[in-house]
Amino acid sequence: MRFHTPKPFIFNAFFLFYGLACHAKIELLETASIPSNLVSKNIITSLTKSTNENVLAVGERGHIVNWQSQNNYHQEISPVSLLLTDVIVLSNGNKLAIGHDGAIISSPKNTDVWHKLFDGFKLTKLKIALLEKQIALANKVIESLTDENEIEDANFALEDLEFALEDAQNAGKTGPNLPLLSVTQTKNGSIIVTGAYGTLLKSTDLGITWKLSGNLLNNPDKYHLNSITSDNERTYIVGEQGLAYTSKDNGNSWQSISTPYNGSLFGILSQKKSTNLIAFGLKGNYFVSNNQGENWQHYISENRATLLGGHIKDNGDVVLVGHGGTIIKLNINTPNKTILIKHPSGSAFSAVTEMSDQLILAGQFGIVSVENSMFKPFDKSVDGKGVFQ
Repeated sequence: MRFHTPKPFIFNAFFLFYGLACHAKIELLETASIPSNLVSKNIITSLTKSTNENVLAVGERGHIVNWQSQNNYHQEISPVSLLLTDVIVLSNGNKLAIGHDGAIISSPKNTDVWHKLFDGFKLTKLKIALLEKQIALANKVIESLTDENEIEDANFALEDLEFALEDAQNAGKTGPNLPLLSVTQTKNGSIIVTGAYGTLLKSTDLGITWKLSGNLLNNPDKYHLNSITSDNERTYIVGEQGLAYTSKDNGNSWQSISTPYNGSLFGILSQKKSTNLIAFGLKGNYFVSNNQGENWQHYISENRATLLGGHIKDNGDVVLVGHGGTIIKLNINTPNKTILIKHPSGSAFSAVTEMSDQLILAGQFGIVSVENSMFKPFDKSVDGKGVFQ
């Protein structure tokens, strides 16, 4: 017999769910972003290198920034005016960004013109169609059962599906409100997007069409899928309650990964041409695996600040950033030796990359840069149980 208990959904990330509580108006999906002289100093949630000399960043109010330096940048106009949460450059040079209310936007290579590919209205239609199919299948399964306990469990599962369908139908009337949180491109060119409440989308035609894939995950409680990344061989997802998944076939199937943690994970990084991974999340917790997630070593940063973003180089050098201006440097092969500095702004940083021997950081107060020369040689140690010595 199964008993239902209410499960609170807790929004832990600083930026990633910014604006959800105020429920973005439908018209923000149809309204272009407004030019702003402060675009590089407002909230920036994500950034990526578009060339060796340019960084592409996204943030609140649909802001998109093509950034070269503090005094050299320009704003690209987005077709939406809501929070954008992640951005990547695709293998063909096109740019793609995602955000709240199911927004997915794209810009062709070598242009600054963006157009909308997808939104929460289309996402709701996909959810309704999938749930209707699952309900029909569940009814057929129940008809074939004879064991009373199995029938009871199947009816509970059917009830969950019917409630989910009702929620999706209501969303179709009131307007979308689910944020998309992270995006990656796999080795075969597929684009995979993760989001709140177990949302998982996949496109095999560079964003023209999309398919829901959340039913492929072992995630019955619909925990948030906070971050996704790909290397040459696998794709990885992390989320709430220490959830982690891997796919060996470009998102066609997924396997759960066990982690030694039941808190929220906000990011995962994969070292190229290696089996090394690093995942990170609440209260300075970070985890290193040298065998693609089969085993993990647990560490906790010196200041225990929540970690929201990171960057890994081919040689294994890692930078993690988070609340309170936290910047941590380490090498994934010696994760117990770290350098910690706190940026004087005290900003909550959510993303970082490297360019021209500088760290480029995105966060609460926009885009800032830090010279790598600020970091001294590794001189701090953490034991494998997560306690600084």
